Formats: sequence, C-alpha cells, structure tokens
Amino acid sequence: MTAFGEEVAVLELDVSGPDATPAVLNEYRAALEAYDRASAARTEHDALTALHDGRAAMIRLGARRHGRPVPIDALPPAAGPGRPRPPTGTGERHVSTGYGDGRTEVLIDRLEPGRPALLEIDVTGEGSFDVKALTRTEDLTRTDGTLIWITGEHHGRCYLPADLTHLLVTTDHSRNEHRWSIRVAPLSAAIALAPEHRGHGDEVLRYNGGPAVLTVQLQTHCSRKVRYVCGRCLLSWPDCDCSPPAWPMNIPDDNRAGLAFGWGAGRYTLRLPRPGFLVIQNEHGGGSWYLTTQPVDIPPPTLLGRLGRLGRRR
Repeated sequence: MTAFGEEVAVLELDVSGPDATPAVLNEYRAALEAYDRASAARTEHDALTALHDGRAAMIRLGARRHGRPVPIDALPPAAGPGRPRPPTGTGERHVSTGYGDGRTEVLIDRLEPGRPALLEIDVTGEGSFDVKALTRTEDLTRTDGTLIWITGEHHGRCYLPADLTHLLVTTDHSRNEHRWSIRVAPLSAAIALAPEHRGHGDEVLRYNGGPAVLTVQLQTHCSRKVRYVCGRCLLSWPDCDCSPPAWPMNIPDDNRAGLAFGWGAGRYTLRLPRPGFLVIQNEHGGGSWYLTTQPVDIPPPTLLGRLGRLGRRR
C-alpha cells in the first residue's frame, strides 16, 4: 500500500493540462479511491482487492496518456465449488499467484510498458497448468495462443510480446498443493547466453555478442521452437527486416524454419546477427537442449563494396 500510494502521489498529472481528458481524470480518481479503500481495509483480502483495482486504473491511465491501446481490466476470478477464489495479487506489484482448480484472467503489469517482457513461471504440486495469451482492449479482443501447457511441476521463463494485455490461467485436476506463481520481469532480467549452454524446458536467454553461428541440439519427443528476437527492433523472423551482416560464404546455413516448426530431437544452426534474445519453447515444458556459439569474423567492407552498395541504393 505504501509503494502504491507513493506512486500515485508522484504522478505528474496536470489536471488542467491538455492530456487531462475526462477519461484520464476518471482513471486518476479511480486510483485515488482504490488507495483510500486499501488504507481503510480491515482484511488482507479487501486490501489486495483494492490494490488490484488501483493498479488496473494506473495501467489504463498510463496507456491513455501515452497513446497505447487501453486494456480492459481483467475479468474477476472464477469461483470454485462452495467458495470464492482469492485474489491473484500478493501485494508485490508484478507477481500473481493461485492454487487449485480454476480459470483466472490476469491483467499484465509491465515494468516497461509498451515493450516485450519476461514471464517467470513456477508451478508446484500435481495437475494441468495452461497459460494463454490475450489481447483485450477497448477496441480489440483476441486470443493469441498458448504460452505454456504442462502437467506437474514446472520452473521456466517465457517471452511475452509487447501487445499482449492479459494472461488466461487455467488449472485442472489439482492435487498435492497445486500452486502457481507468475512474475512479470523486464527482458534485461534474462540469463546471459554462455558459449556453451545446457538447459531444460522453457527459457529466454540474452545474447550480448556480435555476429555468430549458434548450434542447437535438442532432445525431446514433443514439438519445440527456438527463435532469435532481434535486439534492435525486438522482432523475430519473419517480421524483423533489419539489415543482416555480410555473412561469409563458408558459414553454415540458417535453419530458422526447422527450429520454428520442428518436432522431436534434432541438430540445427541459427545465425545471430547482433545482440538479441533466444526464446526456447518445449511442448509440455519437457525436453533438454545444448547450445554452442561460434563468433563469425566479418571483415570491414572494402571501398569497392561500399561504392557498390551506394550504387544499389541510388
């Protein structure tokens, strides 16, 4: 409550300024009212519910002021048999939790609004756990597919595109204290890719080097994906149109299609043109992988090559 109150207090909003539209002022008042409700709450449940409402108002307020799509607040958690489900908030701003069977819609609160993010997911106990990506704004409602679908315990990281607004979490057949936790973190929190890197399940790795060839060895019986996200435009193939380096003729081919649509074990190569991110996804959270990175020495262009490129531009 203290952190939320301080954030509202330092909000630079001129109520008579040009960006203080009626919609913006309504969100501002909703945030103030939520803080008052949280301060006066007599139970933890009521305080967390009020903070959830206030946080949603602040997310909408930021979106309206900066011209981003305005998300609709998450739908209330589905009630379980004979009892209401508790709020997913924990009092920690970027963490949502839940337990048992149910269907919960979580409004995504990003540390860097308008940019991709990292989801750190932990599941304990037994049961199925499914997370779907949603876009639910004032102008659009769309389901963007499954981010993760596993059974049993899971500890991994997922890549969260910039335009998603909600997560739909569905749990079923829960046993043995089946609990889940989702933390939204900035992409900068991704683990740095080592020259030799072994891992298991879902992961997002940060690549900090220059042009290189990545060799990917996969061991799994399910579908899996490995893709590179450009650190310059934060898009992946085929959407990224940033100019590639002048790769030498003798380097291995780029197996992007095989890594994007493959199934089962395999060995592939992937060209890394510049710093960026590697997103590794394994169906059902299983499978293991081994990555090796080999830098590529690209000589500077000659004067003749520069003149040739200049002529092509003209």
